[in-house]
Amino acid sequence: MAYGKQPSIIEKINIECEEMMLYQYVPIKLIDRTPIDYEQRLHCFTELISKCCLDFIDTFGRLKYDNSYMYLTVKRHFITKDNNLNRFGYHSDGFMTDDINYVWSDNTPTVFNNSEFRLAQDDRISLLQMEQQADPSKDTVYPNKTLIRLDQFNIHKVAEVNKEQFRTFVKVSFSRDKYDLKGNSKNYMLDYDWDMRERKEERNIPQLLKNK
Repeated sequence: MAYGKQPSIIEKINIECEEMMLYQYVPIKLIDRTPIDYEQRLHCFTELISKCCLDFIDTFGRLKYDNSYMYLTVKRHFITKDNNLNRFGYHSDGFMTDDINYVWSDNTPTVFNNSEFRLAQDDRISLLQMEQQADPSKDTVYPNKTLIRLDQFNIHKVAEVNKEQFRTFVKVSFSRDKYDLKGNSKNYMLDYDWDMRERKEERNIPQLLKNK
């Protein structure tokens, strides 16, 4: 499969969220444990989470669903032209893995690029190659409030902010690996105790890759 393919569009979902939030890869389902659980504050995202689960099972099967951790990221902040609260630059979620991510935002949608990328299987070198090979004329954005499914082959970046406003961004991640970096959110509704790894200054692959 070539890098630079377009993501899969699931459907448009309306979500009402007024509270500022920052949840980073909080586990909401553990491997071999089907029940999903998370605190009441996050219940406004239940419809979105349910649609992610249904699409994942329909696309990849119940066995892969049962054998995956499930993580929820929610960021609701006031963004400005000088600070969009995210790192700039093209990247790939789950690079060199079979992780699946679903993303949604109510404004300032993610920018996808479908250039023909030739990338080294190195999480640092590939970031430079993405910037060098991306043709800006092949940037694509989808309507606000669209739920989108990504795999490692979807190259994308954060959009430039053209209006100062609150922005809600949601990501649901499925992976066989533990996202065990220090600073990731803790779910006190689930019974788990992980040794957390130090974060680095550069982009962090959240899971411990087999070849690292």
